[in-house]
Amino acid sequence: MPTLSTSTLSAPIQVAPAAVSFADYQAIHQEQQRRRYPEQPASKSVASESWKMKAWRWVLVGAALFTVFSLVRPKQLVGWLILYAISTVLGLLHQWWKYRQAYRQLPDKQQATGFSAEPKGVTVTQAGRSRFFRWTDFYSIQQVPGWVLLYTSVEHCYYLKLSLVQPPATAADIERLLVAQDVAPTTELA
Repeated sequence: MPTLSTSTLSAPIQVAPAAVSFADYQAIHQEQQRRRYPEQPASKSVASESWKMKAWRWVLVGAALFTVFSLVRPKQLVGWLILYAISTVLGLLHQWWKYRQAYRQLPDKQQATGFSAEPKGVTVTQAGRSRFFRWTDFYSIQQVPGWVLLYTSVEHCYYLKLSLVQPPATAADIERLLVAQDVAPTTELA
């Protein structure tokens, strides 16, 4: 079992206040989706069955068919290719818009949030107010690359960005603290 140094135990680990950007929000939730719905066959690569890959396969098949078809009627090829390009762009924009809509519905994510972690729990500071949580108060603690997600309920979580841990502490100190408190973050989602 990893142990914490006495310097880490004597002073809380500070995490600089920061807001979650839309790009970070999107990346975190896409990672959670990949974990929540893993691909069934282990032999296939992760990207091989994504909806984007399936869409591009159909676009390529359609483009090949219309290329052959256009040999008979060349004027129609440009129209069909434009239709497929517009459909692809609209699909990608729709996905982006849905993430943006979800992000905007969570105004507290757009406010700078600071953290002070210690063996007893974590103090979350947001909009000039501080709130202390014992480690056992969290519904779930999950880790995604570069972040620790502290869920207070099924629908609400605080985003702790590991790169903002203030020296002399490091991100590894946060992880050791969680392990020492027996609340090590899960990397799998239920």
